[in-house]
Amino acid sequence: MSCKNPKFKTTVTVVLIIAVFAGGIVSAKLWAQRANNLNEALRRFSFILNLVINDYVEDVDSEKLVKAAINGMLDALDPYSNFLEADEYNNLKTTLDAQFGGIGIYIGIRNGFPSVISPIEGTPAYKVGLRAGDEIVKIEGKTTEGKAIQDVMKLLRGTPGTKVNISCQREGVSSLLDFTIVRDTIKIKAVPYAGKVAPEIGYVRLADFSKVARSELESAIDSLFNQEGVKKLIFDLRSNPGGYLQEGFEVSDLFLPPGKLVVVSKGRKLESKHEFVAVEPDKHGDFPLIVLVDRGSASAAEIVAGALQDWERGFIFGDTTFGKGSVQNITPIDEGSAIKMTNAYWYTPCGRCINRPNQGVAVIHDSSNAKKKYHTLGSQKREIYGGGGIAPDFYMQYERLNDFEAKLVIQGVFFDFAVKYTAYHKDLTPEFQVSDEMITDFKNLVKEKKIEFTEGKFDSSKTYIKQEIERELKGKLGGMNADYAVRVKNDVQIQKAITLLQKANTNQDLFKEIKK
Repeated sequence: MSCKNPKFKTTVTVVLIIAVFAGGIVSAKLWAQRANNLNEALRRFSFILNLVINDYVEDVDSEKLVKAAINGMLDALDPYSNFLEADEYNNLKTTLDAQFGGIGIYIGIRNGFPSVISPIEGTPAYKVGLRAGDEIVKIEGKTTEGKAIQDVMKLLRGTPGTKVNISCQREGVSSLLDFTIVRDTIKIKAVPYAGKVAPEIGYVRLADFSKVARSELESAIDSLFNQEGVKKLIFDLRSNPGGYLQEGFEVSDLFLPPGKLVVVSKGRKLESKHEFVAVEPDKHGDFPLIVLVDRGSASAAEIVAGALQDWERGFIFGDTTFGKGSVQNITPIDEGSAIKMTNAYWYTPCGRCINRPNQGVAVIHDSSNAKKKYHTLGSQKREIYGGGGIAPDFYMQYERLNDFEAKLVIQGVFFDFAVKYTAYHKDLTPEFQVSDEMITDFKNLVKEKKIEFTEGKFDSSKTYIKQEIERELKGKLGGMNADYAVRVKNDVQIQKAITLLQKANTNQDLFKEIKK
């Protein structure tokens, strides 16, 4: 039996209409109140600005004041929302686009002059014969003494096909060396090194997440597996500051099978929510994978580490990551400048937001004090944490430098030694061994630079000193690959990862190490 009451239905309809109307009135009032508050704040700002311009004791630059106000406003949001001047915006685009017009060198300051740290192989600087240690004392006939790195870079970079004239002072050469270099498009490598480090074990380093990250990484992995007989991999994301979110997704897609969620971005606006799901087949299967991370692994590097950890696809090894779980949009404005502003947070497949709210908080290695706990999405359902970076599955810190070793690095003693030694030992071959004579020469250079030490302190650091002398000299003789080969050999984290992989036939074998 049914009972219909048209009067009741009409009453409900009227109530609903009134409720919606009332809700609209409330929303309108809230909007009007917010607009009034904003207008009042802007009126106050305009009044204070005019007061400063007209009544301050000295003349002021009004444009400078407004820019300071803009910077202050963005600083109040988070560390990643910034106003970018034209130079800063161009540098950011260069980093993310992974190319620029220039001559192809890494530079630093040495003896008050910009100096070549290393020419990039295959670039104009490399082809004309620039060497590590060359001091660039003149550009277009004008001295470079005391110039900042950024100012030197502006002079050296330019449109491909144009020329730049430089004069260099080289160790062991009495007169200046003059070079005319034709600029070219310089491509920045996202994968600076990849190689086989043990039977069936490969190593690949990804330095950033620029536009070429996915393509270069895929080529490196294909080469290792198809040509070098690699079946297990160490993927190094240490000190990788991140980059494009899209590249973070695409790099993850190389390791995850189709259909697996990689990352979700969500902001205040409904349209800011995006889900990124793996689509490409994993060409090399579910091979044992160790991912190296540290406190400098951030942003897109954490997207990759988080996705691989959530799906139990990779064994995360090292230290807790930085904790940058936010997404920034870049909006160009007038005169080549831009606003970089956070518009979303990203979340790992199991729902973790790893953004660290207070970057001043000390980094811990297990995140066990996090309020929210999650579980991996694979068969193990392991407990993992959110709210402060990606905590590794296997914790292992870098070896720390002592005060003496740190001074040697900061003052560039190893670099200077390699420049001098290769200049006066033309017969040095890549097969050399670090000799007692080299150690003595190095000690004399340390004394020349007036770095204080005791014989006991020097002796206790001798192993480290030998390793760094070998790396710098072999890097000068054989380039980046030779440098990295020594780094890999002496890196305790990489060597531990090799040991773990040697005993593992599957990723599940690696996860057994967590319980030990």
